[in-house]
Amino acid sequence: MGLSIRLTGGVVAAAIGLSACGGSSNAATTPTPEPTPFVATDSSFSAVFPATPARSTQAINQAGVNASLTLYQATTNAEQVAVAFEQLPVAPQGNAIQASLDGGVAGSATNVSGTVVSKSNTQFLGQPAEDAVIQAQGSVVRERIFFMGSKLYVLEGITSSMDAMHPAYDKMFATFKTI
Repeated sequence: MGLSIRLTGGVVAAAIGLSACGGSSNAATTPTPEPTPFVATDSSFSAVFPATPARSTQAINQAGVNASLTLYQATTNAEQVAVAFEQLPVAPQGNAIQASLDGGVAGSATNVSGTVVSKSNTQFLGQPAEDAVIQAQGSVVRERIFFMGSKLYVLEGITSSMDAMHPAYDKMFATFKTI
């Protein structure tokens, strides 16, 4: 399956106001509250994003099947993170799972006119998954693609360079749950 996902705009810079809290050593410290996960009930997941993600949909055609891809994106001053979701007509089985994961990575690279720098198979939430790093002009995409039955998920983090930190992606990835 030639998954065709393009995160709009590549790396988009957005200003985020950060404030530093200071105090004397005698002041009581207030614990930093844990971020609240964003819940996407229509796409059956929750995750912590660096800001409330923007939701968009796009019609896609894969192997002659019309489908709808839902994308949730949030941007910080140095990083863009996203979760893409697609409800498939049927769950891939057997060898079709790996072929679909490979096709998804290849499609992501094609859509950003990039090159797959690395990819590896792994497990995520008890399911086969594929991790990839894709380098494109002025951006680097880190992604994980996996299926939960007939639901396809793509988790992505986009930064400006290979050595750039990606804390928002790491946080989103670590807190991602299907519901």
